[in-house]
Amino acid sequence: MNEKKKMFYADLAMLLAATFWGVGFVAGDMAAEAFPAFWIMAVRFTGAAVFMGILFRRHVKHSDKTDIKAGLILGSILFVAQPFQIIGLKYTSPSKQAFLLASYVVIVPFISWLILKKRPQTKAFAAGVLALCGIGLISLSGASTLQLGDVLSLIFALLYSFMIVATGICAKKANPLAMSFYQYLTTGVLSIIASFLVEGMPQTIPKGAFIGLLYLMTINTVGAYTIQNVAQRHTTDTHAAVLISTESVIGYFCGVVLYGDPFTPKVLLGGMIVFSAVLLSVLNWGEILKRRKEI
Repeated sequence: MNEKKKMFYADLAMLLAATFWGVGFVAGDMAAEAFPAFWIMAVRFTGAAVFMGILFRRHVKHSDKTDIKAGLILGSILFVAQPFQIIGLKYTSPSKQAFLLASYVVIVPFISWLILKKRPQTKAFAAGVLALCGIGLISLSGASTLQLGDVLSLIFALLYSFMIVATGICAKKANPLAMSFYQYLTTGVLSIIASFLVEGMPQTIPKGAFIGLLYLMTINTVGAYTIQNVAQRHTTDTHAAVLISTESVIGYFCGVVLYGDPFTPKVLLGGMIVFSAVLLSVLNWGEILKRRKEI
């Protein structure tokens, strides 16, 4: 399979991961209502590591130092980043946080430029800004002043930007399936330690919260994060960031369908802008224009 086809399938895989994460906003809300942050992370990522160990035991069995090192790096970044998102949600509205978190589509090109010393294409910057504007129309309401939760959410967006760039680097050097196992194991073990140090065990486990946690463990982590780790072998960091950012749009529409959130012309416009950003990022416009001239 040539590189163009690999990149095309990687794009589709990224959109599938974004869909999983978009639906996961509902599951995350269900889990967060009953469980503390580090406890959620401990169960989610330790359980995901168990699933990965069973499903991809051959890859894990034949893993080497590169796979383990990559997993440790990504798992540590994820452990540091994830609590900012969970705790930040307590001090800001979900719709506002969705907008703030999606700011990684603008941050990633600069982080990639800083670390890799390779300037992304101009269309990558344009697609990132365009996607952020569209997500803002969908998610940002009324008040626009920064609260504590907003600051925590922006810190998460910054850390997740490093995560996307680091994933792109590690996935090209390591076996992404073995790397994913060690990533989840690292985050899970660190979260277990943190949960015992700062949190207690939940007294009850409501059915809805358990279902939400199970979704986060299997679909959001074993599914979406593993897809991202594999797909980023065949695409750029900035390209991946734009595709992943569609999770905010999907999450919003899940809220409309499942929770009856209002659907407005502003939301429709925002969705169209985000879709345009994805097209701008994905399509090779130079080649398209060249073919049109030939026709």
